[in-house]
Amino acid sequence: MTIGPMMQAQRETSAKVGVLLYDISDGVDAVLSEVIERLRARRVRIGGLLQRRGDPLPNGKFQIWVNDITTGETIRLDSPRGAGASVCILDPDALAQAACMLRRITETRPDVIIVNRFGHAEAQGGGMRPEIADAICSAAAVLISARIGYSAALEDFLGGPPTELDPSAVAIADWAERAAAIGQQEVAD
Repeated sequence: MTIGPMMQAQRETSAKVGVLLYDISDGVDAVLSEVIERLRARRVRIGGLLQRRGDPLPNGKFQIWVNDITTGETIRLDSPRGAGASVCILDPDALAQAACMLRRITETRPDVIIVNRFGHAEAQGGGMRPEIADAICSAAAVLISARIGYSAALEDFLGGPPTELDPSAVAIADWAERAAAIGQQEVAD
């Protein structure tokens, strides 16, 4: 049986895009931090964004920070709106800055790119979708974290199901190393 170009492209995307799905209570940031440490110890060239929770806000939410894992550059993604704020606290200007960071990271051609997160803005058709697409179109393996509630939107964005990863830092690092090797081989061919 011969597969068509569309099916082949989907298989390639599926092989090099890994998704870490999480529930709101999961410690996804800690898992990704450990993945980064493991990949660095294996000398895998890694770049990307790592989100972290900051101090509590008066409205019960938390500050949201994103770090470029290579340069250490940090951007605060939330916009303080006061104790009574109940709407999205994401600052669109800060999100645009983070998108520029991701674009710069992709241009450095790492073996693995971490995209943290495919969130509400991306699920609604905005956010960092163009930059995530650029990362996927590069030779890098791409690791995306997404809340379970956004998995259908992410699958629609990708055009099919990605590789869903076990929330184990060891398993994710193993997958990333294998996927990066495949990407390097494709570039060499």
